[in-house]
Amino acid sequence: MDFRSGLNSDKPQIINLLVDSFKEYITTKNMFPQEFRSSAKFDKLMRKYFALEVNVFMKKGLVYVGADGKGKPRAVALIEFNQGKRINNWDYLSMDGLRLLPEIIKNGFNGFNAFDIFKFEDLFDKVKGKKKCVVEYLAVDRSLRGQGIGSKMLNNHISPYVKKIGYRNIILETNTKKNVKFYKKNNFSVRSVKHVNLSHGDVNDWVLSKAI
Repeated sequence: MDFRSGLNSDKPQIINLLVDSFKEYITTKNMFPQEFRSSAKFDKLMRKYFALEVNVFMKKGLVYVGADGKGKPRAVALIEFNQGKRINNWDYLSMDGLRLLPEIIKNGFNGFNAFDIFKFEDLFDKVKGKKKCVVEYLAVDRSLRGQGIGSKMLNNHISPYVKKIGYRNIILETNTKKNVKFYKKNNFSVRSVKHVNLSHGDVNDWVLSKAI
């Protein structure tokens, strides 16, 4: 699998990978009522949301893909660095991110309950060190899961890449025990865990990191 920066031509496939990976994620489920998640509007909203994320990260060159022999993205990682190209609220505003808020709230999401997890907690503060990066999203093509591609992305591609450019710590967060087990298997350690009440159910939020 070829590890490279994401291209504009990759956007449709990258968005598909992210939507497919996170539309059934426990945090996503607990943000919206079941009736809405069963509708076509939910898929449309998810696509708008991840299109925004991909556009914001790609504008700063922070989207990385694992591509197959034909160049098609089969895995994707959105990575933010604490020095240089950091993502901030203005990046979302400049991409008309505010236009999504009324639609999100209208469909049953209580955003204030999620502030403890999204955008308002600086994960960089969880780990000491001058040069750190956060893997905001990591997704693998559903048809290829269970083949070790996620581990290869972390160990064979992401870790060597960020180390080469001078970074020494990788940080990420998850809301499922299954993912915690996966990241521990890939030499991450739990830095913190907290219980968060969302609009339609509670989740635990684990922050993990590893030195490279």
